[in-house]
Amino acid sequence: MVHNVAMTLHESHTDPRTRRTLALLERAMTTLLEDQSISEINVSELCRVAGIHRTTFYKHFSSVAEFAAHMFSALIDELASVDVANLPDELDQATEAYRAALAGMLDHVAGNRPAYRRLFATDGDHQFQRIVADALAERAVDAHRRLAERGRVVDIDETTAAQMVGAACAAAVGVWAEQDTTDSATRSREIMSALPRWWPAP
Repeated sequence: MVHNVAMTLHESHTDPRTRRTLALLERAMTTLLEDQSISEINVSELCRVAGIHRTTFYKHFSSVAEFAAHMFSALIDELASVDVANLPDELDQATEAYRAALAGMLDHVAGNRPAYRRLFATDGDHQFQRIVADALAERAVDAHRRLAERGRVVDIDETTAAQMVGAACAAAVGVWAEQDTTDSATRSREIMSALPRWWPAP
């Protein structure tokens, strides 16, 4: 089971009923993903496991795919978050903050390897893999802007740069899920050292 997915994803929702509904859906999705892919799960099954009505689901999402994208994007945002307000002005220290966030994501995956190994496998859940790559690309857009503010030149357009980094990091996380190592500090440095030249080696 993917650990702690449902605990803190929706703190921005103030309505207790909405928070409860989303938490139930997240736990149900986590359970179903133990032996199914996202594309194999339908709304009726998800709602049955969550213990909610389909009409309640459709108040928030139009499909299982939309909900899954929201759920995992929010999880990645939580795991890969960097305190931008207090991000150091020095380039090397700022880079270290992003490396630490990546290491935290690797730790999360390492703590839940059985589930992530299946999701990231070559014959695994390609929809999940795309969600992860897209979410990491969104994070890269902001990171590249912060790097540019600190003097780095991103010498390709913003979208291409972000998609390159997002796809590369998603692939690296997928390989990490397949392996048995737990040294996230070393692996995060290795990953960042292999990123495009506008990322300083940590």
